[in-house]
Amino acid sequence: MKKLTLFLIFLLVSNVFSQFGQNKVQYRTFSWSFIQSKHFDVYYYENGKDLAEFAAVAAESAYVSISKTFNYQITKRIPIVVYNSHNEFQQTNVSLEYLEEGIGGFTEIFKNRVVLPYEGSYEGFRHVLHHELVHAVVNDLFFGGNAQSIVTGAYTNLPLWWNEGLAEFESLDWDTQTDLYLRDAVINNYLPPVEYLYGFMAYRGGQSIWKFIAEKYGREKIAEIIAKTRLTKSIEGGFKSATGLDIKTLDEQWSKNLKKIYWPEVTDRLEPTDFAKKLTD
Repeated sequence: MKKLTLFLIFLLVSNVFSQFGQNKVQYRTFSWSFIQSKHFDVYYYENGKDLAEFAAVAAESAYVSISKTFNYQITKRIPIVVYNSHNEFQQTNVSLEYLEEGIGGFTEIFKNRVVLPYEGSYEGFRHVLHHELVHAVVNDLFFGGNAQSIVTGAYTNLPLWWNEGLAEFESLDWDTQTDLYLRDAVINNYLPPVEYLYGFMAYRGGQSIWKFIAEKYGREKIAEIIAKTRLTKSIEGGFKSATGLDIKTLDEQWSKNLKKIYWPEVTDRLEPTDFAKKLTD
């Protein structure tokens, strides 16, 4: 318990200093209510009940897909906190961090709460909710949905490409935008190796890796990789045990597969300089 307390104090101090010069201003007081579905508690405030009801239905639908992909049932109910707008979402005190405009939602690990705003698109809202629920189920599976598990040895270091890529693949499967980014990265030779997939490319590249696994071994292999990763507490151990591939070999086969897909398109597509005039430097 002492270690856990010190760990939480460290996180609190780190968050405070990391926000220097960025104030989280709370313009209003929210009057919260909640509704319950089979697996979720959905919190909402004024004029948000319809959105909460939509979230409850969408969350249960997403959970059917996630539990099938993971071959896993959650052990605890998951809270979902819904904001009516991004501006009001930025005022949340679930996280101490300042939430920039590009953040469409997050999953808080210590109480395993999903927090997201409605930004004008129900389809976009559904995608973000599904994506974040993947993180919540991963937290429940690996950490038991509580912070103490991280300190007491149940922690497995999940790199961004693994975690975010899995959430994108489960919530979207494959989409035109990701296909666009991967095509450009492969044709113009700037797609990094698996272990260096950071930032935005971790989402797109990670999604592509899980798609490659599903196509090569069958979608049920994902659950086996997750289970073996949890057992070995190692990303490499999980892949090696489930597929026989270490990360280096995975990278080689994944990269080769992408080249087979996208390199033939070089002959079918024009470069911008072939049909347009460059106007700037």
